[in-house]
Formats: sequence, structure tokens, C-alpha cells
Amino acid sequence: MPDAPRKRPLTRRIRRALRNSVVRPLTAIGLVVVPRFYMLYLRLVFATSRIHPGDFPRLHDLIREHDGAVGLLWHEEVFTVAYGYQHLGFHPHTLASLGTSGEIITRMLQLCGFVVFRGGSSSHKSRRRPRVVEDMVDHMRSTPEVIYGITVDGSQGPAYRLKRGGVVIARECKKPVVLARTWYRRTLRLPTWDRTAIPLPWNEIRYYLSGPHPVPADASEEAGLRRFQLELEDELIDLTARSYDDLDQERPENLVKRTPKEREEFLRGPRAENSETQEDT
Repeated sequence: MPDAPRKRPLTRRIRRALRNSVVRPLTAIGLVVVPRFYMLYLRLVFATSRIHPGDFPRLHDLIREHDGAVGLLWHEEVFTVAYGYQHLGFHPHTLASLGTSGEIITRMLQLCGFVVFRGGSSSHKSRRRPRVVEDMVDHMRSTPEVIYGITVDGSQGPAYRLKRGGVVIARECKKPVVLARTWYRRTLRLPTWDRTAIPLPWNEIRYYLSGPHPVPADASEEAGLRRFQLELEDELIDLTARSYDDLDQERPENLVKRTPKEREEFLRGPRAENSETQEDT
């Protein structure tokens, strides 16, 4: 006589019922409401704030001159990237993870005219797509004047440590790297690994740009790639420190360059990298 089918545990049945009756409807609402709320809030912030673009607009000329570029930035400033870059006339191409949060971020970016690839770095295998870097390389090679915007310490950190995905894309496509920074006088900081900054209305917003930084020929080898990666990390840390100083803010304790020992270990390699892809903008 065949065994009787086992009943699901009560807790599992309750979770499934809640997911079907509560979580999924709320998720569907969030996919519509959150991106539109984001747009409304950022319109208020930018309408009431003093914007200092600095020399950031020269990125338009760099994109035309080099038929594209790869922009690298830290994850802590990611909240304003979609709306803020559109505000300056840019419509970059970028990366977002799979999953619900990635879908919400994708919709925000698309409302601002971004082209979004799905499958960035994540601690969840289901939210990664192995070929995403190759797809981004193919897209840049076949599409004129692409500007990628990539958060190089996302999606899980460590903060202020530059991962290699954006550098690999620049190398494979023979495009220069530019380092970007957006910062604000008045912010709320979220309790996340990078303390993501949310700018408040009636603010002061400053933009910074460094580059172009051509990928050196020796970056075709692992040692050369690591040296260039470390040079860019140092430069982006300097740019970030400048933004804090310009607004008379205390620098974060972890906004520091690697120690000589850490630099030696990094350059010696090889070591297992988190991922060659980055998440979000």
C-alpha cells in the first residue's frame, strides 16, 4: 500500500497563503507606486536646491570624442543617479539585479531614460546572470556613444573598494573610464552597508568628474589590470574626499586608501573577486 502523501507543515502553508494574498499584491502596487514617488520626490529636491554641475557637462564632449565611456561611482550616491543624470542631459546605460528590488530600480531608471541590463552582482544566485558583462560589452561595441554608469562597490560592498567589472568592460571595448561623483549638503543616511544617502529638499548638490582615464595596454594582463583598478580606486577616493571637504562635512572613517600591506596583497593576486559585475547605476 503506497504511503499517504505528507501534509505540508502549517507554517509553510501559512507563508504560502500570505505570499499569495498579501505579498504579491503589495509587490505589484509597489512596482507602480515607488518609481513614481521617486520621480515626484526628486523633482521637489532638484526644484528647491542649488545645483553646481562643475565641469561635469564636459562628459558630453568626452562621449562624442571617444564614442562612449564607462563611468564609475560609489553606491552611496546611487539614489539620485537616475534623476540627477537625466537632469544634466545624460541617459546612461546601466545594470540592475534580478528580483523584485531590481525590478523597482529598473523602472525608476527607465522613467529617466536609462537602458538597463538585468543580472548584476548579488548574494543570491537567482538574481545574477553570468553573461551580463559579455552582453554589456557586445552592446557597447555595436551601439554608438554609450555611456555606462556602474556602482563599483555594489551591491554588497565593501564600501569604497572598486570592483573590476566596469574596468573590464572599458578594456574590452577600448573605451576610457571616467570617475563620477554627486554629493549633497543635507542628507538622510539609510542603515545599509554603504549608508546610502537620500538628499533632502532645499539642498546644495554638487557634481564632480575625473577623466578620461584610458585603459593602459598592460591591463590585458592580470597584474596590469589590478594596478589600473587600484589607481582608479585611489582617484575616486580622492574625488569623494574632496566632495566632503567642499561641503564642510566630516569624511567617513572608512573613506581611506588601502594600507601598504593591503595594496601589496591586492596587487600580488590572484584572489577570488566578489564578481566582475556591479549592481544598479
